[in-house]
Amino acid sequence: MTERGQTNIFDDVLKENESFVIVVQEVMDNNGALTKKILREYPSLDHTAMKNLFEHLKDTYTNEPHSEYGSYFDITVYTNEDYAAENIYAHTKKYRNRKEWTKTSK
Repeated sequence: MTERGQTNIFDDVLKENESFVIVVQEVMDNNGALTKKILREYPSLDHTAMKNLFEHLKDTYTNEPHSEYGSYFDITVYTNEDYAAENIYAHTKKYRNRKEWTKTSK
């Protein structure tokens, strides 16, 4: 299976008991105004659970239909239970009418 999405290349600097939060959102375009809707939130994951769930969510949302105004699905993994940008571990998007997830660098 090919790797889809971005994961942090600095796994070795993570704390031993690091916890993660995964947030799944749909971004919608309402007449040029982008809005985000949180679809799922998974807190307090250990490293193994996070990696397994991240892959499962990418597989699940590859075939999930978007809402009427949905532009893309966004899956973000945060470290330290904090939703700050500096704590993003992995981030990927899947746009409407596409099957592949983005591979964006931080």
